[in-house]
Amino acid sequence: MSSTSTPTVFVTSATGTQGTYLCSQLRSLGWSVHATTRSLTSPAAQHLISLGVNLSLGNWDDLAALTSAMKGCDMLFLNLLPAFTDISHERTQAASILSIAKSAGVKHAIYSSALMVNEPHKLTGITLSPDSLLGQALQSKAAIEQKLKEEFPNGWTILRGANFMQNFLAPKVAMYPGLVETNTWTTVLRPDTKLPLVDANDIAKFAVAAFQDPERFKGEEVKLAGDELTPDQIVAHLSDATGREMKMHYLADEEVEEQAKTSPFMTAQLAVRELWKFVSVEECKGRGIEMNTFREFLVREKELVKTTYP
Repeated sequence: MSSTSTPTVFVTSATGTQGTYLCSQLRSLGWSVHATTRSLTSPAAQHLISLGVNLSLGNWDDLAALTSAMKGCDMLFLNLLPAFTDISHERTQAASILSIAKSAGVKHAIYSSALMVNEPHKLTGITLSPDSLLGQALQSKAAIEQKLKEEFPNGWTILRGANFMQNFLAPKVAMYPGLVETNTWTTVLRPDTKLPLVDANDIAKFAVAAFQDPERFKGEEVKLAGDELTPDQIVAHLSDATGREMKMHYLADEEVEEQAKTSPFMTAQLAVRELWKFVSVEECKGRGIEMNTFREFLVREKELVKTTYP
């Protein structure tokens, strides 16, 4: 890429939350964006096409489609979703994408990973078995990070986002059963748990900043959170935004133990109690890129708030 040419970025998961924000920001800069999708007719895909994204049909196992879509790309945004039926498949897909990107001439690659991946030893409140769902997921992402560094030793950046603010709005709010239906958030978190939160749009902001100034961000592992709130503070903000009287139900230890017998996700949920150990809101502010608080996020998304909590 010459100093005067327009950069071209390949974005994985372009129709997802982070990807959509990133594509929008990159297109607003006049940058070229390439991506693949499993359906060109979905509302999310049609939205990207309307933004001017070069969208083609394909998936992360379709190496020919990926090779074609990445031709001429200078940069890569890697953000994959784990298949809980086969955690290792994410690692295989990432390795293929990174290899194709390198062959295509990509110079800088950003991986949107997760907190805890590089510091699992900080999880002292749970027994983290390597065979557990969380243990396997963290190992998979750690392997992807290693592959990223091997393929792009002089041009990699890792972003580690906290709990998404978008999780409290449709469609992701389904992960909190009963919150919309009964105005009650039932959780394994404790009243004094400090939950770090990040707006996915802010993750996209940092990705854009890294693409614009790769020298500043190369070799950086950036932890991201724009706010840190207790569960009671979160539902208070939701109450203000929705006009509903939202409340908390904290599961007792006995209830947690009982659910843990049948739920493979319980270890991951308990780990969220300790998410505050992995990121500092103040350090994020020190990077000079404006990030939203949860209240600011809800104000911006007021229309989605209305449709989520009618």
